[in-house]
Amino acid sequence: MSNSLYPIFLKLENLSLLIIGGGRISLEKLESVLGNSPETSIRLVAKEIIPEVRALQNQYPNITLHERPYNNNDFKNTDLAIVAVNNIVLAEQIKEQAHQNSVLVNIADKPDLCDFYLGSIVKKGSLKIAISTNGKSPTIAKRLRETFTETIPDEMDHILDNMQNIRNQLKGDFNYKVKELNKITTQYLSDGKVSPVTSNVEIEKLIHITKIAQRKANIYLAIIGVLLLFGILGLVVYQFNLSGDIQNFLSKDGHIFYWMLFAGFMAEIVAGSMGMGYGVICTTILLLLNVPPPVVSASIHSAESFTTAAGGFSHYKLGNVNKKMVWVLFPLAIVGSIIGALTLSHYGEHYAHIVKPIIACYTLYLGVNILRNAFKNKKANRIRTKRRTNLRILGLVGGFIDSFAGGGWGPLVTGTLIKEGRIPRYVVGSSTVAKFLLTVTSAVTFIFTIGIHHWNIVLGLLLGGVFTAPFSAMLTSKLPTKKMFAVVGVVVIAMSLITIIKSFM
Repeated sequence: MSNSLYPIFLKLENLSLLIIGGGRISLEKLESVLGNSPETSIRLVAKEIIPEVRALQNQYPNITLHERPYNNNDFKNTDLAIVAVNNIVLAEQIKEQAHQNSVLVNIADKPDLCDFYLGSIVKKGSLKIAISTNGKSPTIAKRLRETFTETIPDEMDHILDNMQNIRNQLKGDFNYKVKELNKITTQYLSDGKVSPVTSNVEIEKLIHITKIAQRKANIYLAIIGVLLLFGILGLVVYQFNLSGDIQNFLSKDGHIFYWMLFAGFMAEIVAGSMGMGYGVICTTILLLLNVPPPVVSASIHSAESFTTAAGGFSHYKLGNVNKKMVWVLFPLAIVGSIIGALTLSHYGEHYAHIVKPIIACYTLYLGVNILRNAFKNKKANRIRTKRRTNLRILGLVGGFIDSFAGGGWGPLVTGTLIKEGRIPRYVVGSSTVAKFLLTVTSAVTFIFTIGIHHWNIVLGLLLGGVFTAPFSAMLTSKLPTKKMFAVVGVVVIAMSLITIIKSFM
């Protein structure tokens, strides 16, 4: 027999609902209705009402409880009725009286007696999917609801908001609008596939997304760099005859400025290829040059304040930012970054012999992960994570590690969210915006704790990223991803091991 039911979504807030029964079954039906339409006007009639049902009345003032036997007058001014009693004879009697008052009835666990069914509902923001098995197996319907809830990405509500804005802006007749919306939704669905894929495919998606954002970011960074450095600095040097001071600045700390140009260049290549790793490369190089840990993190975050601002703005303009994800991630990420910066500022210098090897061990761990990604089996499908990571805890830990170790937000936060099957474009865009906020927080915290005496390092890192960004973007587009991962992983591991060995010598 085919399923002849016609699914309809009711605006229960505009209807009056009667529930007969006050036990566990009634509680289940109440929770289902209130979970989807919390403002529904509900009258509940029963001889005995359990405490859990009474507790719901305290939470929802639109529920009226009557502890007494039902009567025929209860069907007056009622649009729908749910019968949650265990007596089949009584249920049939209630149905007959309801029909005499032109009221449709749902009888719990008795599909043959129902005028309508309460389907299992899948909810993702504004998206709702009702599932019915024609009354044959509510258990299967619940299982399907769990599957769909897990499979449909959390970013669906963000996509629906975008589609509504696009639909409102489209001009033309109905057929034209349908055609254009079909094109757009086809692209959304192809971007948002959540079926199991290999890790390499995930990385390729990430690379494609970051390259698009990088091209935009390069334009903004180049404009900022040229205007600020050649304009303002050129004018200052000419007016105050600072050429000698500039030479001293460039040769300060053993010409570390030029090393920072190299570090910024290397970090930009890695970040352009993988969408993460800027802080890891810079931290590894700075530790190898015996720069104190607080200065390492402060320098990197000062430079990244500019690069992440441009990258975050580019992602926002490209529509890659899930605002809800950002609002969940960044508050505790900022708290974590402040704690990390304060911890490093107060203990980094005095306990440098302990802090440096700890940070080096962390970058060694990240290098091993990068190398492992290079040699993952392409045919091994990723197993989808059943339970999602708590975003607030992830933001807190990611903010602390990034601030304390000088990097690690991308490999930890971005990598974790992508492995969970979230849409890569929204993960990269949202985590980049959150990273910008915590980067600025870290930089400001370091300024107030250790002051500003590392401008040669900051400027070197910034210029290395700004002026080599176009070149690195072209280079990474031609380099094989697997070999790129292998080289970067080996370099990070080697430099981390050297730093660890030097710390104990």
